[in-house]
Amino acid sequence: MYVEEGQKNHQSKKKNIDDKNKKDNSFDFLETSAPLTPTGDQHKTDDSFGDQSNRKSHYYEIINHMPLGDKIYYSKQKIKEFLIYCEKEFYKSETDKTKKEILISFSGGKDSTVLFDLVIKVHKEIKSKIYLIPAYAMEITFPETIKFIKNTISKYQAKCKYLKNLLLVPPKEAWSKILKNRGYPIFSKQISVMINRVKRSNTPSGITRWIFGIKESARFRLAKNRLFLLDDDMTYYLDENNNRIQYIISEKCCDYVKGGLKHDKRPSFTGVMASESLLRKKSWLKNGCNIYSKNHLTSRPLSIWTNNNVWEYIKKFKLEVNVAYGYDPKNHNVDNLLFTRLGCSACPFGSQMEEAIHERILKNGLVDTKKYWNRFEKLYEYNPMLYQTQVMNTKIFYILIDMNIKIRNDQKYMQIYYERRKRIDEWYKDFRTNLIKVMIRIESNPHNKQKWKYKIEEFNKALAYFNEPKTNYHEIKALRKKI
Repeated sequence: MYVEEGQKNHQSKKKNIDDKNKKDNSFDFLETSAPLTPTGDQHKTDDSFGDQSNRKSHYYEIINHMPLGDKIYYSKQKIKEFLIYCEKEFYKSETDKTKKEILISFSGGKDSTVLFDLVIKVHKEIKSKIYLIPAYAMEITFPETIKFIKNTISKYQAKCKYLKNLLLVPPKEAWSKILKNRGYPIFSKQISVMINRVKRSNTPSGITRWIFGIKESARFRLAKNRLFLLDDDMTYYLDENNNRIQYIISEKCCDYVKGGLKHDKRPSFTGVMASESLLRKKSWLKNGCNIYSKNHLTSRPLSIWTNNNVWEYIKKFKLEVNVAYGYDPKNHNVDNLLFTRLGCSACPFGSQMEEAIHERILKNGLVDTKKYWNRFEKLYEYNPMLYQTQVMNTKIFYILIDMNIKIRNDQKYMQIYYERRKRIDEWYKDFRTNLIKVMIRIESNPHNKQKWKYKIEEFNKALAYFNEPKTNYHEIKALRKKI
C-alpha cells in the first residue's frame, strides 16, 4: 500500500522530506503525468493517485493517514505542474509577460495562508516568471482580516518580485439584498440546493420523489425534523411593520458574495480541501487537484489536507495567522481557539455541528466553557457590532432558529427562539396532514408549467416512509381544493 510506504519513508527521512522535499523511489505513488491540453469545451483533469476509482478506493487512507511531509511534497508537485502548464501552454501565445497572471485566492483564513506560502515557495524554487495576484472576494468578515491580508502580502512581496498587489473583488450586491432576493443558506450547500429545487420544481423530477422516500435515494433525503422547511407557512418572518415576509432558501449566497472572483477567467489557486464537505470530496474524486479547463483553469493543491495538517504546517514553518483566530503560537492552542473558522462571519453552514457538540457537553454535565460555544455565541460575545449588523439586521437569525441553533448569551434572541420553536413543534403534532399539504404545495408551485401532480400511491408511499396512516382520493381532493 502506497500510504504505508509513505509512512515508513516519512519516519526514516522526515527531515529531508519536510525541509528539503527530496524525492526518492518511495515517492513513486506521487508521480503525475503532464497535463493534457484542453480541446473544445471539454476539460481535462490531472491523474492524482491514478484515476477516479483509485482515488475513491483510497480516499480514507490518503486524507487521514498520509504523513504531512508526503502531503507537502505532493501539493508542491501539483503547484509546480500548474505553474509550468500556465506559463508554457495557457499563456504561450501571450507576448506581454506582465499579462501572464495566476490568481491566488487569499481570504485571510488559515487554509489560504498555507496555500499562499506554498505557492510562493514553489514559484521561487522553479524560478517561474508568471505573475501571481492575491485575490480576495470581500466576504462579510472580521475587521482584522483585511489588515492581515495586506500585511501578509507586503511581507511576501519582499521575497517575490512577481507578486502583485491585492485584488479586492466586492460582492455583486449588498449582503442583505443577496439574502432577501437570492435566498438564505441553511445547514449545508447540498441541503439548501435540495430544498430550493423541490419547492421550485417545474418537472416531476426524481428529487421530488426521493426527498419524501417515494423512491429510494441516500443522496437526496431530508430528515423528518427538517421537512417543515418545505412549508411556506413556516418559512417567513414579520418585518418592523408586522408584514409577513416570505424567505427563500438557496445556496446562491456564495455565488453573489464571491461572484466577481468566480467569473474571472484567469487561472487560479484555491485552498479548498476535500474533507470540508461532500461536494468538495466528490469534486476531488472526479477531477483530482488540478483542473485544466478551457473556460477556467483551477488548482486545489490542499485537496488531500485536513484541518490538523494545516495547523501542523503553520506550527512547523512558524507562519503568522489572522489574529481573529485567537491562536497562540507558543502554546499551539488549536483545541482552544477563539474562532475555528473565519470567512463569512454569519454563515450558518455547519454551525449545527458546533451546536450539537455544545448541547452534548451541557447534557453530560461538563463545565460550560467558551471553548464549546458555537460561532454565533462567540460572535455575540467578542464582536457585538458585527453580530448585530450581520445576524440580527439581516434576519438570518430566523434561519439559525430553524436550524435549532441556540445563542444562549443573547436573551433577546432566545426569547424569539422559544416562540418560533414552539410553532415548529405545533407543526409536527399534525405531521401527517402537513406532509400532504407540503406535497400539494410543491405540485402547485408557480414554476410547475407542466401541471404535474403526485399520484395517490405516491402520497401513500411518502406517508408509509414516515410511518403515517394512508390517505385516499377524497382527502387529497379536499386538501387540493383548500390549498
